[in-house]
Amino acid sequence: MKTKLTLSIDKEIIEKSRLMAQNKQLSLSFLIEDLLNKEIEKDRQKQLALIGELQGIAGKVSPETDWKQVIRESAFEKHGK
Repeated sequence: MKTKLTLSIDKEIIEKSRLMAQNKQLSLSFLIEDLLNKEIEKDRQKQLALIGELQGIAGKVSPETDWKQVIRESAFEKHGK
């Protein structure tokens, strides 16, 4: 479902964006939507990668692991606190 959205964007950016969209024979709305979709997908891929890393880490530890202690030790290693 399409919904209208009002944005505040620098006038020069709007003018350049309109030209870019026109040169690509796309609407400015489509161009912005496409850019936002690409950013959303990048973020999704980062999240999936992090989940994979965490699953890998979790698979290597004992179910009895004291996670609060792990976090404290990690913070100490990173920040010396």
